Amino acid sequence: MKKEITDDIFREKYEKYSKLLFRIAFLHLGSTHDAEDVLQNVFIKLLYSSPDFKDEEHEKAWLIRVTQNHCKNALKSRSRQSVQFNDEIAADKSNDITAALDISTKIKALPASYKTAVFLCYYEDMPVKEIAKILKISQPAVKMRLKRGRDILRQELEEYR
Repeated sequence: MKKEITDDIFREKYEKYSKLLFRIAFLHLGSTHDAEDVLQNVFIKLLYSSPDFKDEEHEKAWLIRVTQNHCKNALKSRSRQSVQFNDEIAADKSNDITAALDISTKIKALPASYKTAVFLCYYEDMPVKEIAKILKISQPAVKMRLKRGRDILRQELEEYR
């Protein structure tokens, strides 16, 4: 039959093992807050669901093992949160692809003179001087087409701001 742990016995065990268990948890987790959480969970487990111990060494070994297990669980939880975060980033990238496709569609819908100037400037990274040569127009005309094309796109793509 399992014996009850009184407040005095619990306090004694806490004073005896808490520093050791905290250092182990901190070593595994690298965070004071997380180590304190693990320590709390370990002592709750000691209070409510510990086995009958053969001696103090058995009790100490059990507490260390439970601490390590709680640390492993905390680290697994962190990695799952990291994966969820990465999934959110992937979802954002999917949204970025959708936005890119939408931008591409909007560029295709521009008037031909603006479309060509915008495409050559932003997709082909051509300088204004080279675009002017290709289109056989002046550099100020290229700049005006780029400005007007950007203005139209800005209005069309206001939802992405």
